[in-house]
Amino acid sequence: MIATRPAAQLILLMAGLLVWGSAFVWLYGALSVGCAFGWEARMLGPVSLQRAVLIGLWLAHLTLIAILLAVLHRRLKASGGHASLDGFFARAVFWSTLVALGVTIVNYAPILGLSTCL
Repeated sequence: MIATRPAAQLILLMAGLLVWGSAFVWLYGALSVGCAFGWEARMLGPVSLQRAVLIGLWLAHLTLIAILLAVLHRRLKASGGHASLDGFFARAVFWSTLVALGVTIVNYAPILGLSTCL
């Protein structure tokens, strides 16, 4: 079981913030590529291609964190005893992933309205 392996617990503890870091890298990279290739000038429906790509990447990372949270919530409920080390790690992993969800929303929400290329 994953709860009894310390390395797996530490990886899970960092998983949400690793997804947040991945979002940073992908969004920054897509922003740079999009500005270089003029994606801001190309429209894709009511938004530019640049903004559509950024929003798509953002939503993909939010979805990954949401799936991770759902799995961790089930794991937290299954851990039962809060006095055990497994229960402690289940709570810590769940809350650190919830923090990752919050910072992913707050940090990258400006892509919804701010200009992407100067």
